[in-house]
Amino acid sequence: MPLRQPQSTRRMFVSELLQLGPNAKLRVKNPDGTTSEISINELLELDGATKYVELTAASTLTAADSGKVYLLNSATEFATTLPLPAIGLNFEFIVKAAPASASYTVLTSASANIIHGVVTTGEDAAGSVATAAAADTITFVDAKAIIGDRVKVESDGTNWYITGFCAVQDGITTTQAT
Repeated sequence: MPLRQPQSTRRMFVSELLQLGPNAKLRVKNPDGTTSEISINELLELDGATKYVELTAASTLTAADSGKVYLLNSATEFATTLPLPAIGLNFEFIVKAAPASASYTVLTSASANIIHGVVTTGEDAAGSVATAAAADTITFVDAKAIIGDRVKVESDGTNWYITGFCAVQDGITTTQAT
């Protein structure tokens, strides 16, 4: 009769496919002896498959949306509103469909003038830099922004800091509420 391994040292190897139901959870024993559970949805988040989100209409982001890359893709451009700043929040916006009849905009909550940073352009050999200081709107400009133009916004809990790149001068602009 073969010896059976104690339960604490059993291992399962899956060589092809392990199929789990929609409510399945994985329970893991941590090095400190505690256990943790992770749901299928949480596992998908770790996978990165849900990191990219296609935006096709106006939306208001929340802190739970942080860390995602938003692909701007619409024939009728729209506004996206950032949540209130909180330390560590970050979002990236990439033009997937160039604006053709209006501009894509990214707005601060309550029109707060708290966007700071730079947008560079590759239009000339030296490259141009536009600075944002106390702005409330980032605009991917109609008939100027092209596929691949992008902006990343990050918060320190008080302000939003941007770094951006556009291929054409003034393809991405920032403005300030008055």
